[in-house]
Amino acid sequence: MGVYANQIVDYSISDRMTAQLAVDAPNSVVVRRRVEDLWSRFFEMAWRIGRCRTARRQASALWGRCSSRRRATTASAKVSWNSPRQRHEHLPSASRARRHTDEDRMVAYPAVVVPPMCKIASVTNETGNAVAASRPTADMTIAHEAGEVIAHMLGDGQSVIDPGTTIWTYEAAEDLRARIGDNPIIGAGQGQWEKLDHQLKGASREVVILAAELLFLREHPLRSATPQTRRAHLERVLAHLDSPVTIPEPMSTWLARPSGTAGLEPGSWYNGALWRHVIWASTFVCHWTGLSPTEREKARTDPWEFQRVMLTSGDDRSDIRNVLQFLAWPGVFEPISSAAMKAKVRDGLAERVGGATGDDPASLDRDLLGIRAAVAREVEGPFHFWSPGVNELWDSAPDQSASDAGATDKAEPRQRHYWLYAPGPQASEWEEFSSSGIMAIGWDELDDLATYPSREAIRRALGPAGTGGSMKNDVLAIWQFQNEMAVGDIVFAKRGRREIVGRGEVSSDARFEPDRDGYRHVRSVKWTHTGSWPHPGDAVTKTLTDVTKYTDYDEQLEALVSGEDDLLLPETPTPPPAYDKDDFLKEVYLSEVRYERLRSLLARKKNVILAGPPGVGKTYAAKRLAYSVMGEKDPARVQVVQFHQSYSYEDFMMGYRPTETGGFSLAEGPFYRFCEAAQAADDDQPYFFIIDEINRGNISKIFGELLMLIEADKRGHALRLLYKNETFTVPANVHIIGMMNTADRSLAVIDYALRRRFGFFEMPPGFDSAGFRRWQQEAGSPTLDRLVEAVVELNVVIGEDPALGQGFAIGHSFLSRPTGTDADDAWLYSVVEDELVPLLDEYWFDEPAKAQEWAGRLRAAVA
Repeated sequence: MGVYANQIVDYSISDRMTAQLAVDAPNSVVVRRRVEDLWSRFFEMAWRIGRCRTARRQASALWGRCSSRRRATTASAKVSWNSPRQRHEHLPSASRARRHTDEDRMVAYPAVVVPPMCKIASVTNETGNAVAASRPTADMTIAHEAGEVIAHMLGDGQSVIDPGTTIWTYEAAEDLRARIGDNPIIGAGQGQWEKLDHQLKGASREVVILAAELLFLREHPLRSATPQTRRAHLERVLAHLDSPVTIPEPMSTWLARPSGTAGLEPGSWYNGALWRHVIWASTFVCHWTGLSPTEREKARTDPWEFQRVMLTSGDDRSDIRNVLQFLAWPGVFEPISSAAMKAKVRDGLAERVGGATGDDPASLDRDLLGIRAAVAREVEGPFHFWSPGVNELWDSAPDQSASDAGATDKAEPRQRHYWLYAPGPQASEWEEFSSSGIMAIGWDELDDLATYPSREAIRRALGPAGTGGSMKNDVLAIWQFQNEMAVGDIVFAKRGRREIVGRGEVSSDARFEPDRDGYRHVRSVKWTHTGSWPHPGDAVTKTLTDVTKYTDYDEQLEALVSGEDDLLLPETPTPPPAYDKDDFLKEVYLSEVRYERLRSLLARKKNVILAGPPGVGKTYAAKRLAYSVMGEKDPARVQVVQFHQSYSYEDFMMGYRPTETGGFSLAEGPFYRFCEAAQAADDDQPYFFIIDEINRGNISKIFGELLMLIEADKRGHALRLLYKNETFTVPANVHIIGMMNTADRSLAVIDYALRRRFGFFEMPPGFDSAGFRRWQQEAGSPTLDRLVEAVVELNVVIGEDPALGQGFAIGHSFLSRPTGTDADDAWLYSVVEDELVPLLDEYWFDEPAKAQEWAGRLRAAVA
């Protein structure tokens, strides 16, 4: 009985707006049908729980509201409605203790004892009203618009676009499914819409219109989709009809909804899965038409039964299913397409409903409905779970995008940049700028630089292409001044090419000051030094130049202006963010047990080598390991170099280098300078020197006498250097992390002397790690799931191959969250075709049949 009572509450929430719309839209077929279903639904539910007085009162009250809506609608629309008496005749005879009319609006039930369970199922009208009021009106509106299509899909099968055509049939749906599912077009040479065009060629009128209305349901609730795009996609499909059809009202009006006003943000997996969505939706329609009338009626009147029917229609595609659930029952289901995002919201707020009840779709959605009711008592007005004040309740990183599949922020802290700057020709504006504490650039013909979204926009604004010579340097200077320079950066002001006149620290963002006579693009700067210093050599002639990458030059300028040879500035102008073990485990696909073992090995040996096949994230893990030991993301205490066959002691430690004058000078290498910086720091501040491809270099040639000094028990011991008359020691707070690729056939076995001084830690693929499984769940991509399964099976075969072994396994980085591109099926197809298949050809160059077999299996996973 508790279940039915809860359904009464759910119907109360989901259809309160429908009852209102019965007055506002009396001619809408779907509104009339939903209100009629509402009456029948409440009578049946009330009959089933007739022993619960509270539920009886709720059903009766809702019946009264709907009856009043019906009278208003009937009077306005002059349509013939089924009376509640007629609707009631279809209920079981035991439920009809008396007849009901619009006038009395009362429901009588057998007089029986109220069971205790009904008390927990009873929810007050106040709670139902709060939940209904918490739903944004714009979201409810688009759901009710799409409900017109869904009502026909679940009812008479007729089209909304072409009312005289019946499209929601098994024959049309199976034909559409077969055209796409049985005729996949593999490859990235065509976009998904071009592929759909090929697959719809020659399709019947019913199939084309069915595809159009399914695509309408798929795209109508997308918040960021523009009205032009939604209409263009619909018209593109309808163009396959032999006789054209015009998109009718009110659908044409629905398509005009501006972007950003309602709906959900699904993420790239949803946007790129057009063909999979059409296949799933067509399969669902086939399944629906095979249900008995009783089963269909039950699913039409019960949101949880409707969900169950969708789940049993075939392989689940949660993103499109969640969208259709929301459109069919917007008062019950959240406008969230990603199952992983639903779980994240639910898990963050589960304590408000006494904890999560399960991870299956029904439990997840029931928990979210209860959570919305709880949050509605705390938050005033309608809200999304990403609304300010609500997002912070569950999301530990509320600044991230509200997209269903938010990405992990893996960005490094921005290091301090150094700039060389000309304050006007021959420093003509220097006196004003230095006294006013500003720096500014010209190009006064431009508006506020913040209004230019790209370098190309700046170039177009400066003048037509081909005039005034190349504007490359001008455009770059303007763009960097506005977008790349940051607070805390160091600026050296120059006069001409031979003189430095000042040094300062940027203290504000860029701003536009239109009231200035000139140089209207301005930043505030704290000028720490003013004067005149000879520039070493000839300076660049550009207005603004980023010289950060020339570290020797930066240090030379600092020493020139400050007079201090060993001036050390923090590399990050702001304190580095905290970073601990939990952050490491979120970002690196390694178990907690193995992390603790690795950290212990590093503390004991001081030097470790991360060994593993390509794609296991060795370099990425090395930096995160360093940060986790430090307790913060401080790039100033981490340095990365890469060994190669030509790398030598002179490159690594110290040696003579040719100069511009034809002579030689003694140059300090990165390891020498890194140890000097670590020596100047506190002993409890760890420093990490990371060597990529450590086994590519000649270890004895590169390390020289350092092979002894880097040993853990030799730290603090001193040896005289080869090129300098001084002793040198490797500080105890310096740790060395090397990376070794175990799948490179061109490399010899690593030097045994190095093996004794390093601890070796194997880095296998992390497909079974909690971090990778979390990413897989967030992605919510069946394609990714299939490909991961295939790669895991492939790794077993590679490990058992005597010519290869585990050192040649496919790493998880191939399938980790991509950067710079959308995480969609096209990306996965590219990974297979452009990365994995060529790798297999290399592995099994002497077994082409085996390589082809596994290439086919990988391709099938993304087909």
